[in-house]
Amino acid sequence: MKSATFVTKLKLNSMLQFNAENFESLETEAHERAEEVGIATVEAICKGLELGVDVVNVGYMKNLNMDITCDKDGFLEALTINLSRCEAAEEYELCIKARKWIKKLIHEEEQAT
Repeated sequence: MKSATFVTKLKLNSMLQFNAENFESLETEAHERAEEVGIATVEAICKGLELGVDVVNVGYMKNLNMDITCDKDGFLEALTINLSRCEAAEEYELCIKARKWIKKLIHEEEQAT
């Protein structure tokens, strides 16, 4: 009998669109748009955690027809890295949500070990 793995994926209508032609130019574009990317990442992850999904789409590279995603295993790291960008943008309600999820994810990690 084969086992099946089901992944719940969240794709938001408000995903960021990147114009990069390759991965090097994507990195440059992401750095140039760091605050916007950080906010979108935190919003997507918080919404994904609320809905219990395993993968969130953060952006889309239209020139390569490729989604930019974050897997559940990377949610804590992505929230932690991007929290300061939300603070800099004065997205205080989003910061509160992010901190709540960071605490919850840390607690879940501690319980798992």
